Amino acid sequence: MVETIDNKISKVESRTVRIRFLDTHKFHEVDNVPLDIQKGQFIVIETEKGEELVLVVGYSIPDKENPPPYKFLRKATKKDIQTFDKHEKESEGALNTCKKLSEKLGLKMNLLKAYIPLNRSKIMFYYVSEGRVDFRQLVRELAKRLKMRIEMRQVGVRDGVQMFGAVGVCGNECCCSLFMDKFDTVNVEMLEEQNLPPTPAKFTGVCGRLMCCLSFETENYEFRKNLPEIDSEVEINGKKYRVKSFDFIKEYVEFIDPDGMPYFVKFDEIDNLEIKVLSVPESKCGECNGCDNLSNINIFEVKDGVKNSEQNPS
Repeated sequence: MVETIDNKISKVESRTVRIRFLDTHKFHEVDNVPLDIQKGQFIVIETEKGEELVLVVGYSIPDKENPPPYKFLRKATKKDIQTFDKHEKESEGALNTCKKLSEKLGLKMNLLKAYIPLNRSKIMFYYVSEGRVDFRQLVRELAKRLKMRIEMRQVGVRDGVQMFGAVGVCGNECCCSLFMDKFDTVNVEMLEEQNLPPTPAKFTGVCGRLMCCLSFETENYEFRKNLPEIDSEVEINGKKYRVKSFDFIKEYVEFIDPDGMPYFVKFDEIDNLEIKVLSVPESKCGECNGCDNLSNINIFEVKDGVKNSEQNPS
């Protein structure tokens, strides 16, 4: 069957766009959005929460294997935006009510935000808590007062910073609220891999967890596994050297010969050299009391907004 010209045109009159949710400030993609939708405009999509007003922040490449689970409904109208603003004011009052009730019931939870979709399918309360919270009585009380379906959503502390935004120690807006799609695993081992001092307190973000940016360059340091240890004695083309340092920015290894003369080798040239390791540095454990100083520090591993804590072994 011959395809008509109209059908061909209709297939290219949509694109995939990148959006930002207005409640969680998380990013995602939406397919089948008309070409006349531009960056900075609002659209209405259908999600598991209901009909939502979201912001278009750019264009994206469609992923045919993992299409986004959201459906484009329409370009936002003036009425949609007015409804959103009305619901935001209503949510503020509902959040205050929820906070008072949770305090009265003695629930250990930090309520962050209340959110009502455009179609008023439910009202959601986002909160942070160290453990499980029995909020059944709270939900019953809220349903009586608000006359809406209640949904409680527990999020991590990093999700909280992403919602409200903050300025990091670098002086810039926190990466999670600026551009991050998801939270990668961040652990103290990354400090050692990147030649940083093993003091988690110095690399803690606004959320109280290790900074997300520690994971950005993890792949760059994987090459370290192929390099001899610092202070190792090696033989290159029949001549002895000592490994002095690695530079992962300029991507080279610095060797020192017996006369103290430096010899620099680029990472991509390492495999072409015949490097023979003659000796490795002795362990310095027990000499600096570094492990003892870190023995009482809680090391946090954060993945997908969930915190796992383990005690650092001495």
